[in-house]
Amino acid sequence: HGHAPMELYGELGTVFVPDPNFFGGEVRFTDAAKPVKKLPKWNHPFGVPNEMHGQGMMANYRTAGLADMAIAIAEGRPHRCSMELALHAVDVMTGILRSGESGKYVTMQTTCERPAALGVKDAKALLAKKN
Repeated sequence: HGHAPMELYGELGTVFVPDPNFFGGEVRFTDAAKPVKKLPKWNHPFGVPNEMHGQGMMANYRTAGLADMAIAIAEGRPHRCSMELALHAVDVMTGILRSGESGKYVTMQTTCERPAALGVKDAKALLAKKN
């Protein structure tokens, strides 16, 4: 146990996730036969530290989804933060809690369409619109 802010255990390995309240941070993974490995860093604008916190500079872009939604509505395109995605995210989070409490696998009750990725180009455009 590395005691990362979040550790997700699966049939084939474990993923160690940084503080989910922020963007960026080190993601690590392992399986039963191999040592822990770091995933390569992704050069994404939302991974750039932009706010000081108790642990130092952190990447905090919490309003990115809301900004994308407002721009998408204005442009007449689907936004990435759909109601179905939000419901599924809550299902996954409560499923993790239920699994931890029971020690058993939990089947999700919902699904959703995967939204278009907010890639590097889109993130840079979104950040440029804030000024």
